Amino acid sequence: MSQSDSYDFFKETKKELEEQIPEYNTPDFKKIRNNIIKQLQKEENDLILLIRRLKILVLGDWYSKEKRELLVEIKNNLLKQGLYAETIDKYYDIHKKGGLSQTQILETCCINHQLIVFIDGDGKGTLTEQNYLCENYVLHGKVIFFIEEQKFNKLKEDPSQYIKSFPTIVIHKKPELSDTALVYSRLRIYRLAEIIKKQALTKKGLKNPLYQPWKKRLKR
Repeated sequence: MSQSDSYDFFKETKKELEEQIPEYNTPDFKKIRNNIIKQLQKEENDLILLIRRLKILVLGDWYSKEKRELLVEIKNNLLKQGLYAETIDKYYDIHKKGGLSQTQILETCCINHQLIVFIDGDGKGTLTEQNYLCENYVLHGKVIFFIEEQKFNKLKEDPSQYIKSFPTIVIHKKPELSDTALVYSRLRIYRLAEIIKKQALTKKGLKNPLYQPWKKRLKR
């Protein structure tokens, strides 16, 4: 059999598609195009709605006006980009006596947020947060730990330092922190949204009858 007589897959496929797809600018073609656009827009809107439901908690030093403003700046930068973000002051008033302790607040916050943006610091409250996150291994997958380049270079050679407890460490230069936090948060949240969508289709994750919520895992 000569090459010209052999079956040409691409040629035959092109022929079949041309027979199925109506000519351009015909009502039938416009109907198909509009249906495709509508489906793509629905998928995009569903993804945006899912992303906006995923919550980010911004943690770090809160003991001075400058440090509070930095955390609020990071939070607002995330909000401007359509990412839901909060700081711990929404749940915990450091000037109010009584009520829940900071650790108890953290237990609630960290469970109910899908991503924790943790800014390295030296304040008493930040050290409490740091110790809590270090000791709860199941939360490590939620944490992105941001540390200044200069400080990281001092600590990286000493395995006993606390930075070993954070598997995802991002080194930054101070003036770029807000934008750096935004970039890595967007990447993580979009990735998480894609995983949730895939799990919903494959009946995994929350759809799996054996799935254990964070509260149960933390009690181990």
